[in-house]
Amino acid sequence: MTKKLLIYIEYNDNSIQKVSKEIIAESKRKFDDIELSGVVVCSERTYECLKNELEQLSLDNIYVIKDNIFDIFNAKIFANSICDFINTNCFDIFLMGATEDGRELAPRVASTLDIGLTADCTDIDIDKEGNLLATRPTYGGKLMATITSKTKPNFATIRTGAFRLEKSVGLKSPEFQIINPNISGLTTLIEIIKEEKKPEIEDWTCSEIIVAGGLGLQTKENFELIYKLAEKLNAKPAASRAAVELGWASESIQVGQTGSSVSPKLYLAFGISGAMQHLVGISNADKIIAVNTDRNAPIMRNSDIAIVADAVAIIQELLNS
Repeated sequence: MTKKLLIYIEYNDNSIQKVSKEIIAESKRKFDDIELSGVVVCSERTYECLKNELEQLSLDNIYVIKDNIFDIFNAKIFANSICDFINTNCFDIFLMGATEDGRELAPRVASTLDIGLTADCTDIDIDKEGNLLATRPTYGGKLMATITSKTKPNFATIRTGAFRLEKSVGLKSPEFQIINPNISGLTTLIEIIKEEKKPEIEDWTCSEIIVAGGLGLQTKENFELIYKLAEKLNAKPAASRAAVELGWASESIQVGQTGSSVSPKLYLAFGISGAMQHLVGISNADKIIAVNTDRNAPIMRNSDIAIVADAVAIIQELLNS
């Protein structure tokens, strides 16, 4: 019997969130024999805006839970509608993004359905029986734990950037099914008084080149060279957790288990030892070049090119070339 996987399709500003596309892409890469479906909860207006983008997702089915009550995000109402849908359909696995909205929805869904939840995962797979194997960092990122669930559907949330996003997810056209939810008794106490758009934040995690610095740069002044080299290479700067904790860089550019996962074509790591927390965050980089005085540093063993040298001296050479 074919196993069935359901993916919650999240959107923002009438555009599908990157993490939903990443989950779909990874599921298509890994799960050949599983029926892949998506579910989106939206209003009529939002559905019309999303429809063309939804058609490009190359899923087997897309279920659209549609009602104008969903024009405003309300975690309780959204979660109730998702649970009603799952209760009336049989799915073996349910995945959603570990976003701000996902972190509100997931515990509500898990509690209502009385199922387990593996949160903030960085990898997924299935065993021979078709059960989800969800991998996430544990013990402060020192270990990676692969968790199986005894409840159905197996439920996990996935960290943004954990999976590689292909330019084209696929060519298959999904079959759409419109679901009219049972909203009797559901009301929202939210009233919009004023609407103000957030300033757009550039997604630097998918930049072609990322230049990152760590503790091996020794001083904040030396770390400033990372910004200069990034500018010269038309790249984006990044930092290890240790560099951020010392105040050398902003938390917004931290890479690793407690920061961002990145997927550049080239990742340049200067003075970064490469603890497991950091390696998790760069696992989707095409090429990694590491410069470190310690040839036994973990990042040196996980790089395509490892240069045993003083990171500051190498950066200065590059800046002067």
